[in-house]
Amino acid sequence: MNKLSRKEFIVKSLRLASFTFLFSVSGYLIFRKESDETCNTDFMCDRCSKLKKCKLPEAKKFNSKKNELKKKLNSNT
Repeated sequence: MNKLSRKEFIVKSLRLASFTFLFSVSGYLIFRKESDETCNTDFMCDRCSKLKKCKLPEAKKFNSKKNELKKKLNSNT
């Protein structure tokens, strides 16, 4: 069996790790499931009837800001 020097071992290990990382990220980006949901109200979340079940990032941000505001209002009373 061919012995590797310490330098060769480290170089080959780093190369293998970088290829593994590259292929893993590529696979994730290629095979990830994208949301089929679209917005019909021009991202006017406060007027949307589907807000509670909406999975779009904008709706999630709107809901979290809305919940924070409610907590602030409730803590002030």
